[in-house]
Amino acid sequence: MDNYSAFIKQFRPELANKTLNQYSKQLRYLSDAYGLGFNPLQLTLDIIDIAINELNVKHITLQGLPYEKNLRLAVFRNLINIFNNYITPKDYETLDSLILEAKIKNF
Repeated sequence: MDNYSAFIKQFRPELANKTLNQYSKQLRYLSDAYGLGFNPLQLTLDIIDIAINELNVKHITLQGLPYEKNLRLAVFRNLINIFNNYITPKDYETLDSLILEAKIKNF
């Protein structure tokens, strides 16, 4: 089990191995896209900064198949739940709305 899988498994132990592998792959993709390596907290904060400033989450759903985009949104949702101590309630509500809007547009 790599760092990404172990990190996700720590917070979401109920996930099936197939789902865990898919989440891990998308978390790795996002980390690589932001040039961070394995740093889930910094990745989350970077994505939040862009999402709040631009009022969208297009930067995590620009590339890939629809299921990959939805997986990235699910990974992001899990990250903001894990690191919710770093997010103001107002920003959390905004992010929740942006994720929902992106999911609706992807279908």
